[in-house]
Amino acid sequence: MFNFTFLLGLLLNASTLRGMLVGKIQN
Repeated sequence: MFNFTFLLGLLLNASTLRGMLVGKIQN
């Protein structure tokens, strides 16, 4: 069976990290 919570967590982590990087670049 596939672990959706794990994948969702990874996606959320990646999106938040990318958002932080974009915010740092914009500031």
